[in-house]
Amino acid sequence: MKTAVCTAAVVCACAAPLAAHAQSSVTLYGIIDTGIAWTNSVASSITTQGASRWSMATGWGSGDRFGFVGREDLGGGLAAIFRLEAGFSGLNGTSSQGGRLFGRQAYVGLASERYGQLTFGRQYDYTFDYVAPLLSWLQFGSIYGAHIGDVDDTFQTFRLDNTVKYEVSPLTGLKMGAIYAFSNQAAGADGQGFANNRAYGFGLDYQRGALHAVASYLQLNNPSAGLASGSNPNGAVGDEYSGSTSIFYNAGFVERQRISALGAGYTFGAATVNAVVTDTRLDYRGGQTMRVDNYEINGRYQFTPALMAGIGYIFTDGHGYTGTGATSFATGDRPKWHQVNAGISYLLSKRTDVHMSLVYQHLAGDASTVAINFFGPAGAGRTSQIAVLAGLRHRF
Repeated sequence: MKTAVCTAAVVCACAAPLAAHAQSSVTLYGIIDTGIAWTNSVASSITTQGASRWSMATGWGSGDRFGFVGREDLGGGLAAIFRLEAGFSGLNGTSSQGGRLFGRQAYVGLASERYGQLTFGRQYDYTFDYVAPLLSWLQFGSIYGAHIGDVDDTFQTFRLDNTVKYEVSPLTGLKMGAIYAFSNQAAGADGQGFANNRAYGFGLDYQRGALHAVASYLQLNNPSAGLASGSNPNGAVGDEYSGSTSIFYNAGFVERQRISALGAGYTFGAATVNAVVTDTRLDYRGGQTMRVDNYEINGRYQFTPALMAGIGYIFTDGHGYTGTGATSFATGDRPKWHQVNAGISYLLSKRTDVHMSLVYQHLAGDASTVAINFFGPAGAGRTSQIAVLAGLRHRF
């Protein structure tokens, strides 16, 4: 994303010698993306009847945001950096991410040309940084085309608070990094304390010529403790760990979540093909377990410098515990889902485009619920859900 510099470095000739060589900049940037959506069926819960709906939708091609990114040259190839990024709704101007002022990202750190980058604050994990860019919802589709329930967090239903993140590039084309998110809780018995709602992981990203390969791992301990009713709402995962389409999390208290991901992409002239596999293991309170595997393949084609289109297919395969009562999303222990994402965009300028997306989701196996990301479940008795969207996106 191209950004516009709103303030430039100011160097004072009468400043101290060290400051005289420093250069600093702060850049303001953002996206606003709003349009019209039609959905064949939307319900308030998975047990109520759904109905078709026309609505305005915002942030559906790219989440609405504005932010500030800054850098100060400290000399010797070292720089101080920061980013403050806020999410908002283009429909009514309210803050996203649970009303947080800078809910998308908020961090400060140091960047070295030789030793890499070290940052502290609220940040993305490497599943999103490295793996998500190969997925159809980011390549050409909409945010509603994320994997069902966003169980692999490739959409970033939740960011990580209290994080220390390190990234380095030891070889040309290779990036690698690790992240640790503190629980910020004192030590205690019975699972409370240092490990209660913490997270850690790593990632690898390799790009050379037409080839792009990625891998990541993320583990969360007691992430459900971050809910408002949980035992540690100030830990790594906040209250974002719930929602009408977060069906796997709502099935019960998650004591451990492990996400592994692999992906690769290849560019053939104007065409790009990507394949991603994610494996998510959920351990619930009471000893129940759930495994959800997502397999995605997608491709996009740049017909002209202004016109691009793509299509992707996702198969989701679940094994194990499926919840009880109102939170149940399956009739047995082998729920499956099929999903198709399609999108097309046309650039009116370098910063403005019109775009359309289609998301189709269909249940299979023991699955009893379909729930396109953000829209809400289709409702009782529905075996498929369709969303068609068209909008205008502007970057600044």
